[in-house]
Amino acid sequence: MPEFVDLLLPLGERIIARDFFSNSFYQHTRLSDHAQNLHIPERGRSGRDFQICYSLKSVERSEGQAEWPWSIRHCATHHAFDISHVRSTWIVVKGNRLLEDRITSATSGRAPPAFSSYDRIEKAFAAALSTHLIMLDWSAEGWRWYINFLEDRFQERTEGAISTDVDLPMSPKETDDFFALGPRTNTQNTFLSQKSRKSLFRPAAQKTNIMPTSADVLPPQQFHINPRSGKKQPLPPGILIASSEAPKPQVVHHDIYGQPMFRIRDLQDIQDFEERANETVLVLKLNMSICKQILEFYRSLFKNKELPEPILNECQESMFRFERRIEGLKSHMDSQILRVEGLLRLIDDRKTLLYGLLGFLNTRSNKLLASESHKSTKKMEKVTHEMREIARETKTETVSMKIITLVTLFFLPGTFIATLMSTDIVHWDNGKKTYQPGALIVYLAVCLPLMVLTFSVWAVFQWHERRKEGQENEKVEA
Repeated sequence: MPEFVDLLLPLGERIIARDFFSNSFYQHTRLSDHAQNLHIPERGRSGRDFQICYSLKSVERSEGQAEWPWSIRHCATHHAFDISHVRSTWIVVKGNRLLEDRITSATSGRAPPAFSSYDRIEKAFAAALSTHLIMLDWSAEGWRWYINFLEDRFQERTEGAISTDVDLPMSPKETDDFFALGPRTNTQNTFLSQKSRKSLFRPAAQKTNIMPTSADVLPPQQFHINPRSGKKQPLPPGILIASSEAPKPQVVHHDIYGQPMFRIRDLQDIQDFEERANETVLVLKLNMSICKQILEFYRSLFKNKELPEPILNECQESMFRFERRIEGLKSHMDSQILRVEGLLRLIDDRKTLLYGLLGFLNTRSNKLLASESHKSTKKMEKVTHEMREIARETKTETVSMKIITLVTLFFLPGTFIATLMSTDIVHWDNGKKTYQPGALIVYLAVCLPLMVLTFSVWAVFQWHERRKEGQENEKVEA
């Protein structure tokens, strides 16, 4: 069928997935004798056959994704059944060997006759129906555990939004830095405490195959613990929980009130959960649509008068089981859709709550900042008042120093002349002036060294003060 090529386009590695969420179903039916003009004996084709191709999706564990250990996988299937030659042809394209192993195991020598009998047309037809069920079973499995993973991860990201008491008095913790934030490990509640509303982070599992091997069979004592309620229930066969998923203490960042912080990143995580939940609903509805179209195709096929009588007479029971099985798969997927829709409503409610909490905490922070600003303003007013008093006292002292300086300058020339005249350098005796050069030399020999010593002490003191001030500035800049 040429349409089968369209089903292969979503496969392959791409940066952005295109046409990935589009399941399709195509069918060609040629049962009348007039279709024998398409007879190709070299290829073993009689021309009387029916062909169907369809695509399905399922969720499987992915080892390469540590943070998100689940991946939605695509499968394209083509089936042709030759009525005259009793020949069944299958083409199954998938990214791993899971379905190949299941079909090989189902058609092996130890398999039930429903899969491995092709000697008569009615048995080959019944085997084709059973093979279709392998594909349809794969499309419906794994979703329960993936949705459990979504619910647990969503609860651990948002449970604090409904368990944290935000109605606290405005009394921030005393810290050196008012806005300093640091991690704190929550050790007050145990993982099994039903009173605890705080979920703990669990790393991703490292298993890729949903079907366990003999070495992976779970012992009876292994359980799955619900992080919300603390209750535990036995794990069914086929679902493996790695030991690395054991609960660990969650490192939570707290604000100045000692409460967990709510960030914009939390809203981004919730948006990611919502997109993945919507993706799950879409894939499940597409799979249900394919199941419905396959069932309608085989029902219409049984109404075709050209269908061989052995199939119509001998395959009624196989067709009945096929219908009941598909209806059961549709009911199972419909129940999973209801679960995800409930999760979507919860996500929407949590987003609304988180928006309200962010607004409330923002308002409370603004009030706290306003309160601290008011306190700072009061302190600045007090400092300003003290500075005004200091300025007034400095002004008074400055006026006093000016008066002292003026008086000193007024008497300084006279003082110098009187001091000089009182020495024996120039001596007046009965109107006769006597000059003593030796006295001048002694005067200068004593005065000049004292002046040099005085200025030297002042220079050393000034250098020391400037060096000390420079070191303090370097510390402040560092």
